Amino acid sequence: MGFGLVSTSPSEAATKKHHRHHHHTAACNHLGNGIVGVASKNKDLTTTVTAIKKAGLVGALSGPGPLTVFAPTNEGWAKMPKDQREGLMNDPKRLKDVLTYHVVKGKFDAAALDGKRSIKTLEGQDLMLDNKDGKLIVDGCIVTTPDVKTSNGIVHLIDAVAMPERGK
Repeated sequence: MGFGLVSTSPSEAATKKHHRHHHHTAACNHLGNGIVGVASKNKDLTTTVTAIKKAGLVGALSGPGPLTVFAPTNEGWAKMPKDQREGLMNDPKRLKDVLTYHVVKGKFDAAALDGKRSIKTLEGQDLMLDNKDGKLIVDGCIVTTPDVKTSNGIVHLIDAVAMPERGK
């Protein structure tokens, strides 16, 4: 009979299944507590999460970091003219440039950003920082929810999409 052809014993199969499950679970847990995972759970960031996926940035934002992300809310994306927003969403390279303009290396909470004039982004240009009436302003965008902690950095929700000079 064909039973002798099976090279994996039941205990070996269980061990392999356990390892696959363990690696899958570890990856999901890392994503779940990382920048993308935390953003995915926030109903105000669905457009930003969609943009991250379209730009191919899930992996870059799921690494060990630390990174600081200034994430536009859905309302912030809606402030952009519809044709400009749709054009950006359909141009992965330009979208990646715009999104990486919202990311800086290092973990900076709002207190650490207070008093700084600018900070270099992953895109290469500097974000201009200001503080008006106790609110942190990032390239003209108001931080509406600061200091959302993640396993690989920190996220600050902003009320608009900041555009790099080359991305306008």
